[in-house]
Amino acid sequence: MDREDKNINNAVRVSQVQNINEEKLKFKVIVGVADNSGQHGAYRFNLPPLTDLCNANEYNQAVIKVDQVVIEPSSQIIGGVAYNNARPVWTDRNTGPGFPLPPFNNSESAFGALMLTMRLPSRQTGSCATNLSNNDRHSNLYYRFQELIPTFWTWRGNYQGVQTTNNNLGGAGAVDADGNSYAITHKPNNEGVLCANPFGSEIEFNFKNPCDVDQDQVNLYLADALDNNTPRIDITRIMLQLSITLIPNRTD
Repeated sequence: MDREDKNINNAVRVSQVQNINEEKLKFKVIVGVADNSGQHGAYRFNLPPLTDLCNANEYNQAVIKVDQVVIEPSSQIIGGVAYNNARPVWTDRNTGPGFPLPPFNNSESAFGALMLTMRLPSRQTGSCATNLSNNDRHSNLYYRFQELIPTFWTWRGNYQGVQTTNNNLGGAGAVDADGNSYAITHKPNNEGVLCANPFGSEIEFNFKNPCDVDQDQVNLYLADALDNNTPRIDITRIMLQLSITLIPNRTD
């Protein structure tokens, strides 16, 4: 083997080592949150360090990308009785039973999209909502991770375009998403957002109305349309897949 061939082989080995070191900074995390009956849209999960690199002082930042979101109503059978298996609707803790009174509750909200917000510091994302008919009233939400989630219901993986509404609630032709047969699934198409290193912390997250101009934006969650409690029981079940890439601190 001549000198040129040795140089090429050495360059390949160096490149492979560099690639391995880069791959060690990439992590895939799957989060599942359920049994939230008393949370009313306020969720959280713990993210412990997966390796020593996750809590090393050399990595104070990370690029976080939501690979996939799945939202569905939590349903189960207890003693042969279907529990939380009626029509899931979006609501908030301030929205109680509507009119008419039982057996139907028509106080619900239909959204084309929700905003997923995580209490992860970030200067790279923000949201603003403006009400043009109300003296240009507006609200801004900055410095935390945010992602827009379309709320199209799908049935067993096949797109149906079903959206929960209060039209014809409980009657013929109702377009509510019944029971556990439907879910909201979304795969964001972006490169992620630069945030603080999330490992070793408890991360709070919630869903909000992107057009809400109130400064104190309420959290949204799924409830049973027949639930007449105030606030109504949270039956939201959430699954997230996150890609997290640690970014070395600048040394200059």
